[in-house]
Amino acid sequence: MSTNNREKEFILSLQLEGKRRLSADNLFNLLENILLLGSISKAAAELGVSYRYAWGLIKEAEKALNMLLVEKKVGGYEGGGAVLTSKGKELLEQYKGFKREVDSQLSRFLASSLSRDEEEKSLEEGKGMQHLLLATTMEPVETGLLDVLEQAYYRRSGVLVRHIAVGSGRALEIAKEGRVDMVLTHAPQLEEEFIQEGWGGFKKNVMYNNFWLVGPNSDPACLQQIKEEAGVTGLFRQIALAKKPFISRGDQSGTHLREQEIWQKAGISPGGKWYLESPGVAGNLGILKLAQEKEAYTLVDAASFLLARCQEKMTVYTGNDDQEKALLANVFSLILVNPYRFVSVKYDDAMDFALWLTEGEGKEIIAGFGTDTYKEPLFKVVG
Repeated sequence: MSTNNREKEFILSLQLEGKRRLSADNLFNLLENILLLGSISKAAAELGVSYRYAWGLIKEAEKALNMLLVEKKVGGYEGGGAVLTSKGKELLEQYKGFKREVDSQLSRFLASSLSRDEEEKSLEEGKGMQHLLLATTMEPVETGLLDVLEQAYYRRSGVLVRHIAVGSGRALEIAKEGRVDMVLTHAPQLEEEFIQEGWGGFKKNVMYNNFWLVGPNSDPACLQQIKEEAGVTGLFRQIALAKKPFISRGDQSGTHLREQEIWQKAGISPGGKWYLESPGVAGNLGILKLAQEKEAYTLVDAASFLLARCQEKMTVYTGNDDQEKALLANVFSLILVNPYRFVSVKYDDAMDFALWLTEGEGKEIIAGFGTDTYKEPLFKVVG
């Protein structure tokens, strides 16, 4: 495991009995780039490795696993295209799910460790550190808002809120396992199911912003010409008809679920080479970076777009149809886990945090967050 002050991550390797150890990260990053780019040579270049190394890694993996992962198309040793086999795609998805779980567990482990200064301070005060666990969607973490809120709440209450940053879908799954006291998500349908099934004991809308459809300034799907009258569903439909690159989170996050909802309302079932799913990419900031590299459109929230500072390289194309405002509204809700499901849940403490966040100092912090840098808050408070 390699570490520094800002980042800690596992380096994964793959080894079957009696076989050579392979770099799982290199292999699956290569497979994902082949899926996106349709070429081994382009995928290798994207990763900064030689074609020879990439092809050798694939063949070693196929031999070790006894399955065909990649099929080459006609075009010569260097110039031909390539596609993943059904087994290759299945294995890639399995790996991504496993990697997300590893990352989640690592985040939980790191979040549960206290600094030496905090431990010494607690001992001096003659009491242990009180804490709450929160599973959260990525946007409040990527913007830095959650860190500010957690620090302010600790100063006020002496209770440390620790978070696990994942997509909304995964955050709710973690809550169903009884591993956290509360969740902060932006997936209304999943949230409703979570409460209806008895997992949630209390829900409060905290803040909101808007989803934006963004893409390259070159506008290959010619959205600029129709955006005033088309609305967001019309713009999505145009991208599909033009078969221009669109990158999806593909990870059951709140952003991905809203994207799927828009496609459905547009009457489109996205698929084909133009529709690129990349669930292995971390959050909207990662998706925006990938969209810039691929000259692709994507759906993100306004805060992520502003934070990425890509206004000069990308354009906001979201339509202005009043009937579709609700489809672009991005509401973040705090849900407390039902204590009758898990006796370990600190429900009363979580309720205090919820009230502080929505009615006290937390609300004021959210209302002003980002104003100094962006001249307007990144999120608006509810109520």
